[in-house]
Amino acid sequence: MLGYFPQVYPQELLYSVLARYHRHMGAQSFIQSTESLFGRRLVIANPDLPEHIDALAARIPPGRHLTADRIIDTMTLYPYYTAYQSQDARQQVRHAMRVGEDGSVLLRLGIAAFRAGRVTQLRFCGTCLAQMRERYGELYWRRDHQLPSALVCPEHATPLQISPVRLTGRSRHYYVAADREACAWQAPALAQDIAPPTVDALHRLAVASAALLDDPGPPVTPRALTTFYRRAVQRTDLASLNVRVDQRQFDQAFRHHYRGCLPMLPGVMTGSRFTGDWLAAFVRKHRKARHPLQHLMVRDFLASRDSAEQPFREGPWPCCNPLASHRGEAVVSDCRFHRNRAHMVGVFTCSCGYAYTRSFHPDMGKVGAPRFQAFGPSLGSVLGEMVAAGCSLREIARRLEIDPKTVLKLAAEGGIRTRWKAASDRSPGSPRKTPTAVARSPVLSRKRSARCPRRNWAEIDTQVATKVREAAELIRAETPLVRVTIAAVERRFWNRGWICKRAAKLPVSMQALGDVAESLESFQRRRAWWTILQMDRADEPLQVWRILRKAGLTDRHTSMVEGLLATHFDQGQAAA
Repeated sequence: MLGYFPQVYPQELLYSVLARYHRHMGAQSFIQSTESLFGRRLVIANPDLPEHIDALAARIPPGRHLTADRIIDTMTLYPYYTAYQSQDARQQVRHAMRVGEDGSVLLRLGIAAFRAGRVTQLRFCGTCLAQMRERYGELYWRRDHQLPSALVCPEHATPLQISPVRLTGRSRHYYVAADREACAWQAPALAQDIAPPTVDALHRLAVASAALLDDPGPPVTPRALTTFYRRAVQRTDLASLNVRVDQRQFDQAFRHHYRGCLPMLPGVMTGSRFTGDWLAAFVRKHRKARHPLQHLMVRDFLASRDSAEQPFREGPWPCCNPLASHRGEAVVSDCRFHRNRAHMVGVFTCSCGYAYTRSFHPDMGKVGAPRFQAFGPSLGSVLGEMVAAGCSLREIARRLEIDPKTVLKLAAEGGIRTRWKAASDRSPGSPRKTPTAVARSPVLSRKRSARCPRRNWAEIDTQVATKVREAAELIRAETPLVRVTIAAVERRFWNRGWICKRAAKLPVSMQALGDVAESLESFQRRRAWWTILQMDRADEPLQVWRILRKAGLTDRHTSMVEGLLATHFDQGQAAA
């Protein structure tokens, strides 16, 4: 049992803690410190995936509350490298790190051959060093700075600097503590003279990489990864109806998204080509492990294509089954997307068996109403009971919220005998009858009790136009911001489509709808302006990349945000 073990600082590497232990103890050699820490003379000083953690944890004083698993999860890069691995691979790597198996960790991960593999020189952030010196009185190596996919500091978005501490070409049992010599202020930066859009892209990757250290997510299998990426591509315009990816367009769009970044990222490019054609392989069947850097880049790219317009939002989605007790509740987690020419179609399937579709037309900017696709096993008994009870065809269709002809089709498929006849059951040359003609009295079907009084549509039009403008004001006042669309206005006081279905009778209301409805660009502009005002009131730094992230925009809107920011500063100076 050790009599002393250093305090562990936030985001500190185990490598850094052991280096500070050696310096604090004033040991004559690293072999002496290694023997005290691990009970053996030679242990490789790996900063990312160290081994023999069980032996170390057994010697740490109990007051530090550092178990082997906690050390692995919070002081190494294990969560990052196993983020997109299966449960079996995670267990094997954890076991190898705990007991030590002669450097087989990367082989078990399947990423030993990747050029992006590991960091060979320790890195640091100058701003973080100043904070460390002020808060703790000494420096240390942060683990979120040693990620291959982090070229800038996740907290400060400043390029990381390269220390002279090399992890190759020297003794593998040598720990180097962070100090003024190892972290010199004039040390070269990983990225120099880079444009703001490039900084934003690198910062997004650094933030996503650091997030994996805290939450690597659940284990995944190659089959699950294949399904995930294929569905993600379906949400974009890079895949056709049969889910075939246009590899040329995919390649060009990816290069444009990371313009300026690709030459800086390790192991991504070989000349002008992607190393090992890894990008094209991501939208094919996954047969082998991929480096976390590649996963992060592809996911960030797909999210940017998806975030521009995500018509169906994020799940879970509501179930529309009129026969289920959970109708209207957000319980649907299975959703598949495909494209039908110019519009996107989402197929939502509930665990009760009910399935419906919704379509999105980009040119109209709205999502269509749910359309029935399948009922599932609950329909057979209910439909048979309603037919046996003598319910009319239209009454059954109303209860099931489907078309009467669909009721006939479902009854025929379920083998349920009805008193109605489908159009195909008529004999050739017989007069055409409606399906419900046999169920209604000929006298009652044609006789009307009394005419409804005529409506004054001119007066109704004026009233509806006033309510349209009122609804638009209410929607604009909501927080978080909601886009003013025709559907959103109609839902305020009427059912969806109530005004549009009466367009010929309500010309003034239709004109009012056109005046108040927001285009996607105008809504994005309003959202960016609102974000700037909110950040200004909270005294947050008004930086373009921060505004884009908070407003849910991409680097395509950089010029718009810069213009709004300049207007905001001009107004502030005028008010002063």
